[in-house]
Amino acid sequence: MMNSRDMFLIAVLLSAGTILRFVLVMAGELVTPNVMVAFYSVIIMVFLRSFGGAVGIGLLSGIITALISQSLVNPAFLLSEPLGAAVCLITFLSLQYHKRVASFVAAFAATVASGGAYTALALSMNSVRILAAFSDPMVFLFRMTIVITVTALVNACMASLLFHAIRTYQGSIRP
Repeated sequence: MMNSRDMFLIAVLLSAGTILRFVLVMAGELVTPNVMVAFYSVIIMVFLRSFGGAVGIGLLSGIITALISQSLVNPAFLLSEPLGAAVCLITFLSLQYHKRVASFVAAFAATVASGGAYTALALSMNSVRILAAFSDPMVFLFRMTIVITVTALVNACMASLLFHAIRTYQGSIRP
């Protein structure tokens, strides 16, 4: 059962992810890193160990991301973020006995799944906008691949550090 301190930490993590995502969107690039994945991954790994909870926080993150993004296909976040959240939970639970790497691998896998789903949806749903913004869909695909890979590494590092810091904090305040 979550207490008010847990709810506060969830709100802080979602807020931090939203602010960081907003700052990156303000840079004005057509392809921006989705750092929100790191923050909902930490929430899932620390607080939400159920599939419904993970998909729910993914959907909430998808709504937030769709509202603040200036992406080519904002509605795609409504599917890609819950998928990333589900992948995070499944990966984390599968690796729960490998405590040192589970948080890193889960956030990395979540970012790749979310980014891959977003890219596939963007290419299939809105190829006209992509062709207007990029000379060739392969250019879009290449840029997305680079951004997803780099973002996955950054998200994995951030999520792993935050996960271990929050776990240490929780251990120091709970009997």
